[in-house]
Amino acid sequence: MSQVWPAAAACLLLAGALPATCAQAQPAMQPPAVQPAVPPEVPPEVAPEVSAATGADEDAALAADLPPPAVETDEPGADEFTPLPDADGVPLDWPDLVGAADDTSGGEVEEVRYEVSITGLDGLGLDNQFRGLSALWTRRGDAANLAQIRRRIAEDRTLIDLLLRSVGHFGGTADVEIIAPEGEAARTQVRIVVDPGPLYRFERVDISQDAAGAPDDLGQRLIGIKPGDPVAAAPVTVLEETLATRLADAGYPFPQVRPPEIIIDHATRLATLTQSIDAGPRGMFARTRIEGDVQGFTDKHMRVLSRFEPGQPYDGAQREDLRQALVQTGLFGAVSVRPVLAGPILPDGTQPVDVVATVEAAPPRSVTAAGGYNTGQGIRVEGGWTHRNLFPPEGAIIARTVLAEREQLLSGEFRRRNFGQRDQTLSVQASVSTEQQFAYRARSAQLAAGLVRDSNLIWQKPMTFSVGAQAIATRQLDRTLSIEGVDPNITFYILALPASVTFDNSDNLLDPTRGFRLTGRVSPELTLRDGQYFNYIKAQVDGTYYQPVGDALVLAGRLHMGSIIGASRGRVAPSRRFYAGGGGSVRGFNFQGVGPIDSEGLPTGGNSLTEASLEARYRFKALGNDLGVVGFVDAGQVYSGTVPSFDSLRIGAGVGIRYYTSFGPVRIDVATPITRRPGDPKVAFYVSIGQAF
Repeated sequence: MSQVWPAAAACLLLAGALPATCAQAQPAMQPPAVQPAVPPEVPPEVAPEVSAATGADEDAALAADLPPPAVETDEPGADEFTPLPDADGVPLDWPDLVGAADDTSGGEVEEVRYEVSITGLDGLGLDNQFRGLSALWTRRGDAANLAQIRRRIAEDRTLIDLLLRSVGHFGGTADVEIIAPEGEAARTQVRIVVDPGPLYRFERVDISQDAAGAPDDLGQRLIGIKPGDPVAAAPVTVLEETLATRLADAGYPFPQVRPPEIIIDHATRLATLTQSIDAGPRGMFARTRIEGDVQGFTDKHMRVLSRFEPGQPYDGAQREDLRQALVQTGLFGAVSVRPVLAGPILPDGTQPVDVVATVEAAPPRSVTAAGGYNTGQGIRVEGGWTHRNLFPPEGAIIARTVLAEREQLLSGEFRRRNFGQRDQTLSVQASVSTEQQFAYRARSAQLAAGLVRDSNLIWQKPMTFSVGAQAIATRQLDRTLSIEGVDPNITFYILALPASVTFDNSDNLLDPTRGFRLTGRVSPELTLRDGQYFNYIKAQVDGTYYQPVGDALVLAGRLHMGSIIGASRGRVAPSRRFYAGGGGSVRGFNFQGVGPIDSEGLPTGGNSLTEASLEARYRFKALGNDLGVVGFVDAGQVYSGTVPSFDSLRIGAGVGIRYYTSFGPVRIDVATPITRRPGDPKVAFYVSIGQAF
């Protein structure tokens, strides 16, 4: 006759496997045994705590009737090992295991070095987790005596059982074999063979839901566990830790969630999960407020940052998005955003909710430095000073300088972020610069203003744009102008109105693996040269495409074309012409090294441009790091005419290494020109941040 087991006894059977208040029916077969306490090496996500609610006497009586642990080994006892020979061939007894510990002291103990192999966990996806936590594996190669090895085996038997339970396997076994070395240079082998045991599954998922006006299947959709799923620890842990957040994301900001209750029938290897949910009233956004050291932020500016309007249904994800937007300003060292009741329940069953941000100020000033190197441009060093909030809210002053082999620049900029709407930036900039490029020398002064709507890591937008105006006075030496009696130094006054628009459906801003991006740029330009005015339009289109092949390989392609319409190449200022070659263009060639050249081998620039690239990006884990290798082929050409083509393409190819970080991949590329001509480098080297495209 079956009977209901006390909750505490049932939980003992699941200790380290399920974070739930449990009840259990006694099966006809013997249930798995009470397991030892969780060792310190096992993290909570593998073996969370289990609550119990019955008397200690009843639990003790039940535990006394349970069979020995299900996870066993076939290793011999200490008295069954062949005696150890000492240096003189005299047999020595194995050490006494009573009270043995890793930190043995006193007396001489024979030590060996060992290697570990394990089978049976890889198919369950547990092999790497075991190796990261295993006492045997993490200390392999170190000298150890038998007592230490046996102690580590005992710890790993417990670990294996907990790992198996974490994915729904109960009653598994671990057979351990210790094999003595066959030669003086050989090591002792510790072999572990795991039989995971039967897989237990959920037969029913019962939900008790109290949510006025909520869909009947709300709880089922949010729980994420369905009949037929394994009785695994991870999804149950996730359920208990995130269900309240999921309800908030669904529009219920103040839910009451009880821990799940799990009933297991070992006779059928099936389980029932019962979850009680009191979602409370559905929320409706009301006011957005900020308190604390607000740095000049007002409730009005908070409404600019928020992506929701008063009267819209409450969404916890939108609240978190607002918190991240405040963090991204760089003005706050600590930010918390919470829902606060703002009124009684309305006739439609919703309740007004204010969103209140509490902030602490961060230092508003920062100093930055950056450096880089590529073969064509040499060393480049940049430095800057920023006050992010000199004109609150978010009115920044930025000073920047560049010291490079071929460029020197000093600039000052006023920048107001989140101007009018979120992620829209207004900027006004003044700069002076000198350049010593292969094609020209230039000394310039520029005043520019722009309005930019861009993407960021928090909010990658399907469309972005920029509009602006530039006024430039520049004196440039056209190295290709070698007419006798004509001064090659020419002064240009240029007024440009650049604009761009980008459509983006890629899956990642910094490291895309799927989708495409398409950008169009146009810049009408009016130029005064030698007392004569002329105008032209500089137009460009750039497209990239990303296609995954399997889980680790991505094929990426890029096509970039440009044209100057309305003026011949010789009249356009050298700095406004098209050039190709270098790390962001055709790798393997020098900067400006692709295109027409004069009799002395100097690039002349052109009125049209074609560039194309193809990359194969393979990503993998090695030595605890996230790495990648890339093979690539680039092609491009600059033409004197207005219409770009695909004739006479210059081709470069190479390989690269990627080191992936939280702020994007670090890129190291080595390339060589395939269609090399005299003066081109044999090998070019590039270091940068981010993918090439």
